[in-house]
Amino acid sequence: MIYSNEISEAKNGSKIPLFKNGKPANSKYNPDAEQILFESSPQGCIIVAGIAGGFHIEKLLNEKNISLIIAVEADSESLEFCKQFSSVKKISECKKTILCDKSNLEKTLCTKYFPAIYKNLTLVFHRAWKNENPQIAQEISLIVKNFLEKISADYSVQAHFGKLWQRNILLNLKFISDHSNENFFSAKLEQDKIKKTAAIVAAGPTLDFSIEEIKRGDFFVISTDTAFGTLIQNSIVPDAVINIDAQHISSEHFFCTGEETKTTFVFDLCSNPESVNFVYNKKNKIQFCINQHPLSFLATKNMEITKIESGAGTVTIAAADWAKNCGFQKLKFFGADFSYSFGKPYTKGTYLEKQFFSKSNRIISTEEKYAALMFRTELEKIHGQKNSFTTEVLKRYKKSLEDWAEKNSFKLKNGVYISERKIETKNFSAKSNFNYSEFYSQFINGIKELLKNPEPEIILESNWGLSVLPILAFFKNNTLFDSLKLAYNQALRYN
Repeated sequence: MIYSNEISEAKNGSKIPLFKNGKPANSKYNPDAEQILFESSPQGCIIVAGIAGGFHIEKLLNEKNISLIIAVEADSESLEFCKQFSSVKKISECKKTILCDKSNLEKTLCTKYFPAIYKNLTLVFHRAWKNENPQIAQEISLIVKNFLEKISADYSVQAHFGKLWQRNILLNLKFISDHSNENFFSAKLEQDKIKKTAAIVAAGPTLDFSIEEIKRGDFFVISTDTAFGTLIQNSIVPDAVINIDAQHISSEHFFCTGEETKTTFVFDLCSNPESVNFVYNKKNKIQFCINQHPLSFLATKNMEITKIESGAGTVTIAAADWAKNCGFQKLKFFGADFSYSFGKPYTKGTYLEKQFFSKSNRIISTEEKYAALMFRTELEKIHGQKNSFTTEVLKRYKKSLEDWAEKNSFKLKNGVYISERKIETKNFSAKSNFNYSEFYSQFINGIKELLKNPEPEIILESNWGLSVLPILAFFKNNTLFDSLKLAYNQALRYN
């Protein structure tokens, strides 16, 4: 508790709280005139540290460009004390205001703040409150900083791919609907197969030295899309290939695909439809899966479909999670370097190698193109490894895989990740009866209804509203209404 239990009265008659040292938390002359000063017009989500009498927060309720106010106090006791003041009572009843204390600020941000809806996030302090509680103010600043670091990467990916994801999902759903009499879901693997060690093959540089081990070993080979070309080039036909990439360029991974192979091609609903069609036209087995996209979840809620995790968004983790869902107890990773080893970013034989060799010339060599790829972001030398580098993104991917292994009780023993608990094998054998026209009509009408009243709380309470959050992130520089209208116009293209 940072306040005393005494309440003072300002000269204008307003009740104000006192800090424990007896100093007033608000102006003793005219607290109703108190306001937070901004360098520019306030907009988006505002975190106000220091509630006190609430006069300064009440002023913010009149700002039209503020979409959400999160008012935070030092602790729960202080928050309860503040709630007795009339201004605090008023702001607590407002729909766009959330009251919390420091201990649950991070949880509040994670569950209540959606960048695509509320736009910018700004932290401001009540000046007198900050002066009296510098340590608490610093802790709140750190909580907000850490939260922004956590969501910034995810939001930037949504802002980059949001439009493409929606397109791909709708086209892939139409593909499933048009071929509803065919089985796109691999049957449950036989027990003798899942007793094997699943080789999760990524396309890191060290794969160059692992090819012979994969050839000699009795593995069930699950390849990432980037490593697929390398395996085929080395006469290894994988049992499964995983693809979660939305980009058109990803279709180049599959140009080496033969007809009617033993390989099952696993595509996320967000995957590029050109890749799906190319593999399908080669008469190969296809399995669709879904990741975390809310539109995918909504569309497939009545469909038996594989749900996989990809951690921070890597196909390597998606491949591992698919293997886990199939019932594999033992996983061995190849080429999962999460680093640039031996001065190059990928193993031999990927589509990038062919692309770079074909475009190299006397002025720009293949090595220079690889160097440009590696130096997109700042490199960090890996101590103890010759000519090996990493980046913040790669470190995040590596940590994400470690977190996935821990969460799913996989422990590393002699180079193999072994599950410490029995994994329940899921049956992915199911034919789709999905009706695209019916779903599409519901989707369009759902967005149309939201356009009649595009308020944040209305959108977040609607399944259709949640389903368009990624594409709203893509239209981040527009108002909420304009973003929703643009998402609606984009959806109309896939009727």
